[in-house]
Amino acid sequence: MKNILRKIKRAFQKIRNTMLATETMTASKKKWNKLSKKNPRYYVLTDFGEDISEEKFAETGKEDCQQFILSDPLLQERLGDFSQKEALEVGCGIGRISQFIAHNFKSHIGVDISEAMVEFGSNRLKENGVANSKLIAADGQTYPVPDNSIDFIFSFIVFQHMPDKKVIKRNIEEISRSLAPGGTAKIQLRGIPVHKKSWYYGPSFDVNAVNKLIEGTSLTLLKTQDEGERYFWIWLSKES
Repeated sequence: MKNILRKIKRAFQKIRNTMLATETMTASKKKWNKLSKKNPRYYVLTDFGEDISEEKFAETGKEDCQQFILSDPLLQERLGDFSQKEALEVGCGIGRISQFIAHNFKSHIGVDISEAMVEFGSNRLKENGVANSKLIAADGQTYPVPDNSIDFIFSFIVFQHMPDKKVIKRNIEEISRSLAPGGTAKIQLRGIPVHKKSWYYGPSFDVNAVNKLIEGTSLTLLKTQDEGERYFWIWLSKES
């Protein structure tokens, strides 16, 4: 009974969202720049409250890098020696996970829609002695990297904030373009619909929607995890 009620509630939320205006990319950039200047650590990671310390913030980045990347058996199998691989992080924010990706990969590029986030994050990484990472402010839809140049693309708590499925589709196309043949992407999507007027809004997905999302690209869906949950993970490959 609970599962039925939950499905009805989520379906109703999706219908209600279609009746509301969609945020533009210009508005999204403005919003994230404003939030970054207000409290960058909190708006990157809200789970620990507005007073999260730099030490705790960095600790969560290290833990998430270990859990979601370094300890992932599928990534270990496909990427082999991480230290020889080029990594791209979509939605790097202020470098919470970036510094630890950079520690374990040959090089790291982080892109984010917010210039304020990138400026703050670049200073953080410099203060922590990270030399093989570059954070870049982008338009939220394209990545400043050559075709077929990246071994691994990662994104966590980012796609869940993109304003609509068209923007997400454009990012998936960029992942397809940017990955080297044989490369792998691990992306977290929103698995539960939320109200469109929430500052953290983004469209939600299930497996069927993901398959439609990658249609027309060179990507293959390798694996999914936690469909219908807050964090819905997908693994994508670009085969040679």
